[in-house]
Amino acid sequence: MPETPLLGPTRPHYRAVFISPHLDDAVFSCGGRIAQLVLEGPVLVLNIFTRYLADLKIHGAVMGAQRHQEERDAAAFLGYESRSLDELDAPFRRDAYRKLGNLFRPPCELDMAWLPTLRARLLGLLDGIDFDQLYVPLGIGWHVDHVLTHLAFDTWAERSKLLYYEDAPYCCIPHATRYRLNDLAYAPVPAGDASLAPTSALLAWQQAASAYANTALMKNLQPWIVRQLALPAVSFYLFRLMAQHRHPVARASQHHLQPLLVPVADQLERKVDAMALYPSQFGEFFVSRQDGLTTLTTYAQTMGQATGAVERYWTHQAQDFT
Repeated sequence: MPETPLLGPTRPHYRAVFISPHLDDAVFSCGGRIAQLVLEGPVLVLNIFTRYLADLKIHGAVMGAQRHQEERDAAAFLGYESRSLDELDAPFRRDAYRKLGNLFRPPCELDMAWLPTLRARLLGLLDGIDFDQLYVPLGIGWHVDHVLTHLAFDTWAERSKLLYYEDAPYCCIPHATRYRLNDLAYAPVPAGDASLAPTSALLAWQQAASAYANTALMKNLQPWIVRQLALPAVSFYLFRLMAQHRHPVARASQHHLQPLLVPVADQLERKVDAMALYPSQFGEFFVSRQDGLTTLTTYAQTMGQATGAVERYWTHQAQDFT
């Protein structure tokens, strides 16, 4: 069956299109840039994995109507157009992803076989519209839905329009971006950028584990004994995950990406306010609005940005959005 057009019989034009694996990812990762771009023209967010099965419950996860209402609230607040593709979220799509720890892994064989179908659907939708820029997740954190979304655009020909965004909040975990780039491409390390600077595997793991231990998700674990037991288990899981991505793969040396820092200090508070409109997700990572502001500002400082806030994107050619 042909894909339903995005907007009626006419061919719409968008200042930018953001491809979002889930209903919160575009705002968490690119909310500052979205807030800027809507002042220049229409912005579209395409959310991919937005369907859940009512007969399958995932412990501690908020699904269904609430998630969609959160997205409508954020879209109205920032002023972008939102569309959901209603593909099944990972735990509902494949048995291999039912356990939380199995979400952060390479796509299973069934998903890789399905990838061309997903790619064709996405490209078919994009063929029906005009747009200046296309924003796609880098896949930081290795969530399988994020990795699949990234892979769907591996063959995208119009690279001058393509920007990869850093998946937040995963990118705020020390070394997560650098380790993901090891999978993908050669990337320069700008002077003064501690977020990409090489360090020992042991120190990288210690810093990543410490940062994750300070997320709201870990701080809010109750009772106290559960949190104490969870910390070493999570730390060991991170050690194993990071060990798989410590070294650049052969494919990465054949691809070159350039970092692009987009100042968003003028929209930082608006971005965090939009993030907070996803309470089911915001409270997993941040204990308060101020915690969200501090986390994003601190991450910018690791890039050598002494003041303000930035969102970092990755391009196949030099671009200037200042």
